[in-house]
Amino acid sequence: MPGKQLIVFDFDWSFVDQDTDRWVFEVLSTELRRLLQVRKSSGTGMQCTPDVVNDTMKDLYERGFTKDQVLDALRILPFHPAMKRAVTSLQERNAETSFLCLSNSNEIYISTILEKHGLSNLFADIITNPAHWSSDAPDHLIIGRRHPASAPPHGCTVGCLANMCKGDELDTYLAAHGGKDSYSKIVYVGDGSNDFCPLLRMRKGDLVCVRKGLELDERIKEEGEEKGLKVDVVFWEQAWQIDE
Repeated sequence: MPGKQLIVFDFDWSFVDQDTDRWVFEVLSTELRRLLQVRKSSGTGMQCTPDVVNDTMKDLYERGFTKDQVLDALRILPFHPAMKRAVTSLQERNAETSFLCLSNSNEIYISTILEKHGLSNLFADIITNPAHWSSDAPDHLIIGRRHPASAPPHGCTVGCLANMCKGDELDTYLAAHGGKDSYSKIVYVGDGSNDFCPLLRMRKGDLVCVRKGLELDERIKEEGEEKGLKVDVVFWEQAWQIDE
């Protein structure tokens, strides 16, 4: 029997088959989806993804869109049945498996999607950006940074966004749960450039499942050897391969 193991999921394009930040605007307003893209492309070094999404969420509210419309958009976001089967069957086979979500999305988006699919209790912890509905304007979703702009920079040299160093977050989680060596295996499922940093904290014998053809795939091929990547790497394209 395998021992205690930790499965770490990025959320967008890893656990679900979409980018949550883009999806809400794609469903509700093509104009604001384009504005989000323009803002992301022209942002300064001081900006980061949750700031841009927060600004565009304010525009969504000011155009009269409601909380229910935002939540309904999230509930129809593509989530593959094979991914649900993968995580639930693994839990059934090994009671010592725990799941961690490490995502640059936000609390409201992730909790809404998990609730829709009956997975609210899947993750032992969800490390992501804070979000809340405004008490003054209940239809206005406010999104913040996991690492506040008011705090000193996190100091990541690998290229994590200003709002979160995923490597530091993984190290902190492991330290609070018995340390890295208390797990027989750590598995990371990811796709984005900012998923590269936590992989450098993992061991030979641990496993990363990399979504083929996306940013993480490119970084591993270009920088993995140079940065001393030790973790074992497998590639996937569709959720049925994660289930397999």
